[in-house]
Amino acid sequence: KSRFNELRIELGLKKLRRIECYDISNIQGKESYGSMVVALDGEIKRNEYRIFKIYSLDTPNDMHMLKEVLRRRFDEKNKGKYSRIPEIILIDGGKAQMSVVKESIPQNCLLLGITKGRKYRRKGGRLLDEFWYLDRRSNEITQIDIHNKEILIDLRDEAHRFAILHHRKARSKIAK
Repeated sequence: KSRFNELRIELGLKKLRRIECYDISNIQGKESYGSMVVALDGEIKRNEYRIFKIYSLDTPNDMHMLKEVLRRRFDEKNKGKYSRIPEIILIDGGKAQMSVVKESIPQNCLLLGITKGRKYRRKGGRLLDEFWYLDRRSNEITQIDIHNKEILIDLRDEAHRFAILHHRKARSKIAK
């Protein structure tokens, strides 16, 4: 909970109760799924996870698949399916993905992106995660440093795991 509060302060938000993170999983556009994972009051809430089968494309285009998922999530018709609007929407992607999806989310949500960076950290040779921020006033997407990033990294990893899990289940059904 304290990490959540520190992140809220760092990002200049009045309140932070809910973060939703989205990722896409597919192979060459086939059996594509989008995942939504949720953190509520600093805790990951598995009972709030959702999976979205992609209907609009069967060619690899993660950006437009992500746009489909977000449009469906925030469609007025689906309001009753979800408990509330998040303060932060985190997508697995950077500037390009954010520019495609930014019109698909509510104006009062903070849109962040997370990408694997290009610079190597010495410990274990892992790529550093980079964060992207949409400034609603200027409509600019810029890279930002986030110090309280652990919850965001955990959510991205969990969204990735959840999307792959459903993608693999669908593939194994087809193979039978």
